[in-house]
Amino acid sequence: MKKLLKNFAFILLLSALLGLAVGVIFGESAQILQPLGMLFTRLLFMVVPAIVFFSIASSFANIGNVKTLSRWAGKTVGWFIMSTIIGTLIGTFYGILFKPGKGLSIPDAEISLTKITADTFLQWIPNNAFGSLAAGDIIQIVFLSMFVGIAVIFMKNVKHKEVMRTVLNTGQDLFLTIIKGIMYYAPIGIFSLMASSIGDLRGSILSEMGTFILAITLAFVTHIILVYFLMFWKITKLNPFKFLKMILPALLTAFSTTSSAATMPLTLQGVKDAGVDEEIADFGVPLGVTFNMDSMAIQIPIYIMLGMFVSGVTPNIAQLILFCLMGVVFSIGTAGVPGGGLAVAAILVNAFGLPVAIVGLISSVFFYLDVTGTTINIWGDAVCVAMVAKTEGKLDASKFNANKVA
Repeated sequence: MKKLLKNFAFILLLSALLGLAVGVIFGESAQILQPLGMLFTRLLFMVVPAIVFFSIASSFANIGNVKTLSRWAGKTVGWFIMSTIIGTLIGTFYGILFKPGKGLSIPDAEISLTKITADTFLQWIPNNAFGSLAAGDIIQIVFLSMFVGIAVIFMKNVKHKEVMRTVLNTGQDLFLTIIKGIMYYAPIGIFSLMASSIGDLRGSILSEMGTFILAITLAFVTHIILVYFLMFWKITKLNPFKFLKMILPALLTAFSTTSSAATMPLTLQGVKDAGVDEEIADFGVPLGVTFNMDSMAIQIPIYIMLGMFVSGVTPNIAQLILFCLMGVVFSIGTAGVPGGGLAVAAILVNAFGLPVAIVGLISSVFFYLDVTGTTINIWGDAVCVAMVAKTEGKLDASKFNANKVA
């Protein structure tokens, strides 16, 4: 078992590749494996609400200093926003370069549109503290845990404050222990998810949406090189390839589950193994899962340009600036909207008066967007948290360099 854990990332990668091969060879017949994959997803989601609550609440409570807390929060959010802005600029560039959708005819498609209103943001605040935990509403749990953690800082009774810190830290330790147990099943879960999901890609649509997929893919690769490798190396002075190996289990889980929330426990473990201080990790990673979505920042300008070029419209300079703004605002503002990228696509179609059928086109390749986008988001969370830790003197370079990654 020790040998298995030492080579955990390699085993997960092998499981994903085997699942990919089975999915390609057997096609729809591989759907028989779906229940085994869903079991893995459900086990992860079972502990996610609790781990989000205890991780964030304990990280706030352990800081114990409001000034330090505000500095960490400012730096973390600042890095998230910077990464998001870079993503929107990259997405806009590749949208202009490849003109996705130009010359493409759109089929009939119907979808109900979702609108963002003030109520969307009000929904982030829990109506009922215990209700948000029971419902598993991640964004509400994030706010609840922040309130709890900050309240512990301001508690006057020192004894009660220490009791609450002990409870929150113990709760986090408990659920991290449960997650370690779930990870023994991860190879089977990831294999099954990959095998049953790969058939969702429709080859005929891929040829029609080739420029769209190419623009998205190159934008992702460019973002990875500029932010996750060059910027990470420049700020931390550490090997970005070694960091990639340390968080590989989280990235593979993100790729197979398409859920940043379900992947969060592995992201936390990965950045801690890389030498990031526990308090910084417990504070930044759950916050990133909720608010930091680099993939959506990249995709949003390309979504809009897909609709415009299909309609025979070339965006002007003012619209391009607006696309960048949309990438930043919507990648954060739609965090609580169900349906992920498709919901965002529907919102943008409504906001810009684009053909509704655009959402149908995007949905035809959404599996690809989902698996790659979720992986990008998780990678971005880990990189930003590591850079914040470095600027705060909370990144243990000796632990990073001493880590023998398989």
